[in-house]
Amino acid sequence: MHISTACSLVLAFVSALATALQPERTVDIFAWPLSAAKPQALSKIGYNSTTATVKTYKTPLIPADEQIVRIGFFHSDSSTTWSGIATSASNLAEGKDKKLQILLNTEGLIYHVGFAAYDPAVVGRSGARKDGLSVEVVPMRAGPAVHMNKPVVLDAEGKLADKEPEKTFLQKYWWAIGIFLVLQLVMAGSKE
Repeated sequence: MHISTACSLVLAFVSALATALQPERTVDIFAWPLSAAKPQALSKIGYNSTTATVKTYKTPLIPADEQIVRIGFFHSDSSTTWSGIATSASNLAEGKDKKLQILLNTEGLIYHVGFAAYDPAVVGRSGARKDGLSVEVVPMRAGPAVHMNKPVVLDAEGKLADKEPEKTFLQKYWWAIGIFLVLQLVMAGSKE
């Protein structure tokens, strides 16, 4: 009993140590109204494969007539490659709780972002939050495995074998009908 507790504590410590030793990466998140020529800095996020923190957050200046705002980032390998999503401009208004999701690939690098806005929560706030913005790391998970059908059966000539014709009700259940008739004959003969 004590050995298993000690082993679980050691494993938890090693896991926490491995997470702590991961290098923290940063990404600049931008808000880009459709009518604007260039994006505005929205936030700077520090992240590793399991956690993220909001380093800075600045409410963007969005024109009053603007309805759609793109939220995203420029990839680190190129200053022109953009990944992001579109959301309603009202979602970035002050007083709303905002949640930014950092989607990571298998190497732990950001490949996309997600964004959601909520009315202010009645319960206490938790998580990595700054000025109404919280951030969450979403690692890539394996999708469902493909279940293959039966293998293709070829005949001796290498062609698809003809599908066997569907059997009729009598062809399928002749034996059950036969047993029923024999039982009826036996039961009728025993009454006399």
